Amino acid sequence: MSEEIIKKEDGRVRYTKMRIRSAFYELLHEMDYEKITVTAVCKRAEINRATFYKHYLDVADLVDKLQEETLNELSQKLQDAIDDNAESFIVDMLKFLKAQMKNNDGVKLFSISATGTFTSKISTLIYLKFASFLEPRIPSNSEYSKDIVFAYIAGGCAGIIDYWVKSGYKENEEAIAAKLTALASSTINSL
Repeated sequence: MSEEIIKKEDGRVRYTKMRIRSAFYELLHEMDYEKITVTAVCKRAEINRATFYKHYLDVADLVDKLQEETLNELSQKLQDAIDDNAESFIVDMLKFLKAQMKNNDGVKLFSISATGTFTSKISTLIYLKFASFLEPRIPSNSEYSKDIVFAYIAGGCAGIIDYWVKSGYKENEEAIAAKLTALASSTINSL
Protein backbone atom coordinates (compact mmCIF):
# COMPACT_ATOMS: atom_id res chain seq x y z
CA MET A 1 0.00 0.00 0.00
CA SER A 2 2.75 2.49 0.88
CA GLU A 3 4.53 1.68 -2.43
CA GLU A 4 1.36 2.67 -4.26
CA ILE A 5 1.31 6.04 -2.50
CA ILE A 6 4.98 6.63 -3.31
CA LYS A 7 4.38 5.85 -7.00
CA LYS A 8 1.48 8.32 -7.09
CA GLU A 9 3.64 10.98 -5.48
CA ASP A 10 6.43 10.30 -7.97
CA GLY A 11 3.94 10.63 -10.83
CA ARG A 12 2.70 13.95 -9.50
CA VAL A 13 6.25 15.21 -9.08
CA ARG A 14 7.10 14.20 -12.65
CA TYR A 15 3.93 15.87 -13.92
CA THR A 16 4.69 19.07 -12.01
CA LYS A 17 8.26 19.17 -13.32
CA MET A 18 6.98 18.58 -16.85
CA ARG A 19 4.59 21.53 -16.50
CA ILE A 20 7.36 23.76 -15.18
CA ARG A 21 9.66 22.78 -18.04
CA SER A 22 6.96 23.21 -20.66
CA ALA A 23 6.17 26.65 -19.27
CA PHE A 24 9.86 27.55 -19.34
CA TYR A 25 10.22 26.45 -22.98
CA GLU A 26 7.09 28.38 -23.99
CA LEU A 27 8.50 31.51 -22.37
CA LEU A 28 11.86 30.89 -24.02
CA HIS A 29 10.11 31.08 -27.39
CA GLU A 30 8.59 34.43 -26.45
CA MET A 31 11.45 36.23 -24.71
CA ASP A 32 15.16 36.19 -23.97
CA TYR A 33 16.34 33.85 -21.26
CA GLU A 34 17.49 36.72 -19.05
CA LYS A 35 13.93 38.08 -18.87
CA ILE A 36 12.33 34.83 -17.69
CA THR A 37 11.44 34.93 -14.00
CA VAL A 38 10.22 32.35 -11.52
CA THR A 39 6.95 34.28 -11.33
CA ALA A 40 6.47 34.07 -15.10
CA VAL A 41 7.21 30.33 -15.12
CA CYS A 42 4.80 29.73 -12.23
CA LYS A 43 2.05 31.77 -13.86
CA ARG A 44 2.46 29.91 -17.16
CA ALA A 45 2.63 26.49 -15.41
CA GLU A 46 -0.34 27.43 -13.21
CA ILE A 47 1.50 26.57 -10.01
CA ASN A 48 2.52 28.60 -6.99
CA ARG A 49 6.07 29.71 -6.24
CA ALA A 50 6.40 27.27 -3.33
CA THR A 51 5.80 24.39 -5.74
CA PHE A 52 8.48 25.71 -8.08
CA TYR A 53 10.95 26.07 -5.21
CA LYS A 54 10.34 22.46 -4.11
CA HIS A 55 12.09 21.41 -7.33
CA TYR A 56 14.39 24.28 -8.38
CA LEU A 57 16.33 27.07 -6.70
CA ASP A 58 15.65 29.55 -9.51
CA VAL A 59 15.42 29.73 -13.31
CA ALA A 60 19.17 29.23 -13.67
CA ASP A 61 18.93 26.04 -11.60
CA LEU A 62 16.09 24.84 -13.85
CA VAL A 63 18.27 25.41 -16.94
CA ASP A 64 21.20 23.69 -15.27
CA LYS A 65 19.05 20.65 -14.48
CA LEU A 66 17.69 20.51 -18.04
CA GLN A 67 21.21 20.62 -19.43
CA GLU A 68 22.39 17.95 -16.98
CA GLU A 69 19.52 15.66 -17.92
CA THR A 70 20.51 15.95 -21.58
CA LEU A 71 24.12 15.16 -20.72
CA ASN A 72 23.12 12.24 -18.48
CA GLU A 73 21.00 10.81 -21.25
CA LEU A 74 23.89 11.24 -23.67
CA SER A 75 26.25 9.55 -21.23
CA GLN A 76 23.85 6.63 -20.79
CA LYS A 77 23.52 6.18 -24.54
CA LEU A 78 27.27 6.23 -24.96
CA GLN A 79 27.95 3.59 -22.30
CA ASP A 80 27.61 1.02 -25.05
CA ALA A 81 29.91 2.86 -27.45
CA ILE A 82 32.63 0.73 -28.98
CA ASP A 83 35.58 1.02 -26.60
CA ASP A 84 38.28 1.04 -29.25
CA ASN A 85 36.73 3.33 -31.85
CA ALA A 86 36.84 7.03 -30.99
CA GLU A 87 35.20 8.07 -34.24
CA SER A 88 32.14 5.85 -33.61
CA PHE A 89 31.86 7.33 -30.13
CA ILE A 90 31.89 10.87 -31.54
CA VAL A 91 29.40 10.05 -34.33
CA ASP A 92 27.01 8.55 -31.74
CA MET A 93 27.41 11.59 -29.52
CA LEU A 94 26.81 14.02 -32.38
CA LYS A 95 23.72 12.15 -33.58
CA PHE A 96 22.26 12.27 -30.08
CA LEU A 97 23.00 15.99 -29.70
CA LYS A 98 21.52 16.76 -33.10
CA ALA A 99 18.34 14.86 -32.23
CA GLN A 100 18.12 16.75 -28.93
CA MET A 101 18.72 20.07 -30.62
CA LYS A 102 16.36 19.59 -33.57
CA ASN A 103 13.64 21.52 -31.83
CA ASN A 104 14.07 25.17 -30.94
CA ASP A 105 14.04 24.35 -27.23
CA GLY A 106 17.21 22.31 -27.50
CA VAL A 107 19.07 24.96 -29.48
CA LYS A 108 18.13 27.66 -27.01
CA LEU A 109 18.98 25.42 -24.05
CA PHE A 110 22.36 24.72 -25.65
CA SER A 111 23.15 28.41 -26.01
CA ILE A 112 22.12 29.58 -22.53
CA SER A 113 25.28 30.20 -20.57
CA ALA A 114 24.10 31.90 -17.39
CA THR A 115 24.60 28.82 -15.22
CA GLY A 116 27.88 27.67 -16.73
CA THR A 117 28.18 26.86 -20.36
CA PHE A 118 26.64 23.77 -21.82
CA THR A 119 29.76 23.57 -23.96
CA SER A 120 31.95 23.16 -20.88
CA LYS A 121 29.66 20.39 -19.66
CA ILE A 122 29.96 18.65 -23.01
CA SER A 123 33.71 19.19 -22.80
CA THR A 124 33.77 17.40 -19.45
CA LEU A 125 31.79 14.49 -20.87
CA ILE A 126 34.10 14.30 -23.87
CA TYR A 127 37.08 14.47 -21.55
CA LEU A 128 35.84 11.55 -19.49
CA LYS A 129 34.85 9.38 -22.43
CA PHE A 130 37.47 10.36 -24.97
CA ALA A 131 40.36 10.00 -22.50
CA SER A 132 40.07 6.22 -22.53
CA PHE A 133 40.50 6.23 -26.32
CA LEU A 134 43.45 8.61 -26.27
CA GLU A 135 45.42 7.57 -23.21
CA PRO A 136 47.30 4.66 -24.83
CA ARG A 137 48.43 6.94 -27.66
CA ILE A 138 50.07 9.64 -25.53
CA PRO A 139 53.81 9.04 -25.21
CA SER A 140 54.87 8.34 -21.65
CA ASN A 141 57.85 10.67 -22.05
CA SER A 142 55.72 13.64 -23.17
CA GLU A 143 56.49 16.95 -21.48
CA TYR A 144 52.72 17.48 -21.07
CA SER A 145 50.67 15.56 -18.55
CA LYS A 146 47.87 13.39 -19.90
CA ASP A 147 45.33 15.51 -18.03
CA ILE A 148 46.47 18.66 -19.83
CA VAL A 149 46.40 16.92 -23.21
CA PHE A 150 42.91 15.52 -22.54
CA ALA A 151 41.62 18.89 -21.36
CA TYR A 152 43.04 20.61 -24.44
CA ILE A 153 41.52 18.10 -26.84
CA ALA A 154 38.17 17.99 -25.03
CA GLY A 155 37.93 21.80 -24.97
CA GLY A 156 38.66 21.97 -28.68
CA CYS A 157 36.12 19.25 -29.42
CA ALA A 158 33.46 21.04 -27.38
CA GLY A 159 34.17 24.30 -29.21
CA ILE A 160 33.82 22.62 -32.59
CA ILE A 161 30.58 20.92 -31.51
CA ASP A 162 29.25 24.27 -30.28
CA TYR A 163 30.13 25.83 -33.65
CA TRP A 164 28.55 22.88 -35.52
CA VAL A 165 25.25 23.26 -33.62
CA LYS A 166 25.13 27.04 -33.94
CA SER A 167 25.94 26.89 -37.67
CA GLY A 168 22.94 24.64 -38.28
CA TYR A 169 24.72 21.28 -38.74
CA LYS A 170 26.20 22.27 -42.11
CA GLU A 171 28.29 19.11 -42.12
CA ASN A 172 27.09 15.61 -41.26
CA GLU A 173 28.08 13.84 -38.06
CA GLU A 174 30.61 11.59 -39.78
CA ALA A 175 32.47 14.56 -41.30
CA ILE A 176 32.66 16.39 -37.96
CA ALA A 177 33.75 13.19 -36.17
CA ALA A 178 36.49 12.64 -38.75
CA LYS A 179 37.73 16.21 -38.22
CA LEU A 180 37.65 15.91 -34.45
CA THR A 181 39.59 12.63 -34.45
CA ALA A 182 42.08 14.02 -37.00
CA LEU A 183 42.68 17.10 -34.84
CA ALA A 184 43.04 14.96 -31.71
CA SER A 185 45.49 12.64 -33.52
CA SER A 186 47.42 15.61 -34.85
CA THR A 187 47.71 17.01 -31.32
CA ILE A 188 48.93 13.71 -29.91
CA ASN A 189 51.35 13.12 -32.78
CA SER A 190 52.94 16.52 -32.16
CA LEU A 191 53.86 15.62 -28.58
